[in-house]
Amino acid sequence: MDDAALLSRLALEIDHPNATRLANAVVALIEAGDIPPEYKLPPIRMVADALGMSPAAVGQSWKQLRAKGVIETKTRGGTTVLGPPRAQHPLRFAQLRDVVGRTRVDLGRPRPDSRLLPDLGGALAEVVRRADDLNRSDPPPITPELRAAVERHWPFAAGAVVAVHRGIDGVEHALTAMLERGDVVAVEDPTVPRVLDIIDRIGARALPIGWQDDGPDLRELTRAFHAGAKVFVLQPNGHSPTGLSVSRSWIDEAAELVRRADARVVEFDNFPLLHPERRTLGRHVPGATVLVEGYSHSHGLDIQVAVVGGPKAVIARIEQQIAYSHRWVSRVMQDALAAQLASAEASIVVRDASEEYQRRHAQARDWLTARGFAMAEATSAPSLWIPVVDDEAVVRRLAERGIGVLPGSVFEQRRGARRHIHVNAALPLAELGDDLEQIAEVAESVAEEALAQRRERYRAERHQLEDAPADPSQWSGYMI
Repeated sequence: MDDAALLSRLALEIDHPNATRLANAVVALIEAGDIPPEYKLPPIRMVADALGMSPAAVGQSWKQLRAKGVIETKTRGGTTVLGPPRAQHPLRFAQLRDVVGRTRVDLGRPRPDSRLLPDLGGALAEVVRRADDLNRSDPPPITPELRAAVERHWPFAAGAVVAVHRGIDGVEHALTAMLERGDVVAVEDPTVPRVLDIIDRIGARALPIGWQDDGPDLRELTRAFHAGAKVFVLQPNGHSPTGLSVSRSWIDEAAELVRRADARVVEFDNFPLLHPERRTLGRHVPGATVLVEGYSHSHGLDIQVAVVGGPKAVIARIEQQIAYSHRWVSRVMQDALAAQLASAEASIVVRDASEEYQRRHAQARDWLTARGFAMAEATSAPSLWIPVVDDEAVVRRLAERGIGVLPGSVFEQRRGARRHIHVNAALPLAELGDDLEQIAEVAESVAEEALAQRRERYRAERHQLEDAPADPSQWSGYMI
């Protein structure tokens, strides 16, 4: 189909053309195969003249198509069709669930020990008993009770705060508020799989920033800022999946980089009240930091409430997104969390849980170290990032035994020289012991088989070299 034929077809298909109708008509032709991938659309002014539209309206239509991933516009290359709209499917999250969904025990995903959680029933009963205005429409972005409870432990002065559904929901709201399709965002590598799914859905481009012993690589972060990244996503405390936390010196240097780049930071912390020591860029660059606090691990999965705090402009956009999508957080659940955060009894339970998780994690880490695994020392609960020779093979064999762990590949944007599996160390070693023994046994077996295969390849290559002709001109076909 040439330009004239396309414009005639669109003129016939669209009554009273506007930006949305034009975009829908182009999508229909692409889905029908009438406009193939790599097809270059006519210039905006030509389309406008042919359809009796303003160039601005056609430009708005092209913007809608870009947002759907249907077309791509380059400065000198014009506008090219990429293909039909792609379904927004969380690929990594689906893989994560598939890995552990068919096993008798899920040791891959970080989950709390329900025996270490404060009482939720009492907090709910208290909230319902003293509430005199339940079932109001349009509840506030955050209740006064939760705002007051959160402000008592928030690590820096946030311009505003808002309640969301769990921590990952807060990350999605924050990134949606700050990113547009085509934007570049720096993301720690490895990271939480759903963070990468969210960035894919937005249509942004993630630049991986590798984790080192004291935090994400600052040289890579500098290059990412020079490449146009204006947002940096990280977990400074109890990083998932490695369990590492950033150092004080890393915080100082990273804050200076953020200032110079005039960038923003999204900090994701799913365990804010469980860290022995908490570090945040918000204390150095509060005007650039958006902190997402999740409480599922400390107060229970059924709380389903997290809090996002940061610059007023960003929080205002998040509030608009929540209002538009009707994703308001229940006032009852907000105030139940507030009651738990304010309760001296619940706070003691959470403090004791933090100490117990640290003890359990250290025991499991030491057990693996004694077994010969090169475990990082400065880690904290709940993640065990266990080095293995082949993560996919280890995960597959453990699944055959009914044990679900996660391959490092679901957390990584780029594959490193070393492979890992992720294991949740929230359970006591006495309960985790048998499964941990099997994890070590399978990892060692896979490593031994890989070593035997390498030796066999080495022997085969040596034999082939020994049999090679003395004349180099006759070496063709030999592995040398």
